[in-house]
Amino acid sequence: MTAQEYIEEHALTEESIKAFGITHDENYLNIPIHDADGNFLFYKSRNLKFTKEGTEPKYKNALGSHSALFNYHRVRDEKKIVICEGEIDCIVLSQNKIPAVTTTSGAGKFEESFVKLLQGKEIFICLDNDEAGKKGVRNLLSFFPNALVVTLPEEYKDISDFFASKKESSDFVELMGKAQTASDWEASNIPEDFTVDSLADIVREEITQEAWLIKDILYGQGFCFFYGAEGTGKSLLALSVAKALADGQNWLGKFEVKEKHNVLILDKENPRSMIQKRAKAMGADNENIFYLRYPEKFTLSDGRGNASDFAKAISTTVAKKEIHCIVIDSFVDFMVGNESSAVDTQDFFEAIRLLYPRIAYLVLHHENKPSQGVFRNDSQRLRGSSNINAQLFTAFRLEPVAKSKTELTLKQVKARDSQKLDKFMIRMKVDYLDNGETAVSGFEYCGEVEEFIDETKVNEIENLIMDMLSASAYVSKKQIVELGEARGVSEKTIQRTIKKLLEEEELNEIKRGKEKWYTVRNMFTETSEEDENFTDIFDGELPQI
Repeated sequence: MTAQEYIEEHALTEESIKAFGITHDENYLNIPIHDADGNFLFYKSRNLKFTKEGTEPKYKNALGSHSALFNYHRVRDEKKIVICEGEIDCIVLSQNKIPAVTTTSGAGKFEESFVKLLQGKEIFICLDNDEAGKKGVRNLLSFFPNALVVTLPEEYKDISDFFASKKESSDFVELMGKAQTASDWEASNIPEDFTVDSLADIVREEITQEAWLIKDILYGQGFCFFYGAEGTGKSLLALSVAKALADGQNWLGKFEVKEKHNVLILDKENPRSMIQKRAKAMGADNENIFYLRYPEKFTLSDGRGNASDFAKAISTTVAKKEIHCIVIDSFVDFMVGNESSAVDTQDFFEAIRLLYPRIAYLVLHHENKPSQGVFRNDSQRLRGSSNINAQLFTAFRLEPVAKSKTELTLKQVKARDSQKLDKFMIRMKVDYLDNGETAVSGFEYCGEVEEFIDETKVNEIENLIMDMLSASAYVSKKQIVELGEARGVSEKTIQRTIKKLLEEEELNEIKRGKEKWYTVRNMFTETSEEDENFTDIFDGELPQI
């Protein structure tokens, strides 16, 4: 674009060009910046060759430049002033006899010292017609809560565009007459993130179902945890997940990966030399897998309750490189606060979702060390607050196989909206490197593991169910599992016991939504009476055991 084309496109007049001392060459339009007293400070130059795809910045400031309130020295005695977005819009308003100012660093970086300069004046705010403009309006309203907001008709992107369409000063003054107070403007400009939808709207909406990145293992959005004792190979297993996603190949040769995905690994536990060794051994030298160069510098918080600059910068990287999965190794290295605190763990999950939205997160974590005389089921072995388990979409507990150096089992302990996988075994493949050292080169699927069923435990659960049914007409599967696991009985044994009682016609099973409830067989005759009694009970409070 030539300087003349830019001037015409932005509705600038020759009189304004001269009055504001604007110069130009084939590459830049140079705008002189003055301080509050009219003393020249520096030139701000608009790049006429700027494109979004290019590498050159849109504006170039002279060395030693700083934020200034552009055009203030010309309008300091005016009683009504418009704060606009950018020097060009400010010049366009000025040539239309409308006093205006703007900051040389953008509306989002308004300074307290500028507020003092504008005290006692009636302030109008008119910024660009986009989301960034709305964000800028909110920022300015925090400085000027009594200001009035001028909204351009939606067909115009900014003030220059408005006047370039042959609008006149009187048209803008008319908009100023319709300007909104801060509360009225906020009410009519609710951010997209805060909007609500009716359930009817959601049902009618054509929503693309989220796909599994790895079928039954890692969902397209949400948290998956791999946890286990130290030294169970969690980091190596996570690298195998990243490799499967990056290659677009089924994980362990078993679990489906439909397409290639980019992965970012946040790893504070393993040095760069170890990462290199593992990548070479596993053939994971893939351009679609990324690591932080200086992971030790990464923190989620700046210590003042805000996201750190590093975390926000990584957010840009995630978007630019189209990352679909972030591996966090490990949970305690990246969260801020106490892992046993529901508040602190909630802050971690919310920060990750906000910074890196709508992707999958694979998080590695440790389990509680066993305590003598204290039974914990698999879910309770996950270390930290119970809030962690509540946040997960899927979770797997890793456990080494006794007397084996290469085999371990994975047991799914959390599966949201899907049936849990049966426990399965995998085996590390170990190869020799060129220097004679051994290294894990991958993992292979070895099949489902038949869990041992203790018949004494089956009898114990039978008695438990009958005791529960002696106290209440109905008990839910959830209640049975919770009480059974509290006694140290596995969920699989509990399910086997329920199935046995159903096959022996000791129990009736009734479905209520997704939940299953049980009553003593033939408690009611095989008529509608059973359904009516059941319905009557559940129209009130659910039975408590």
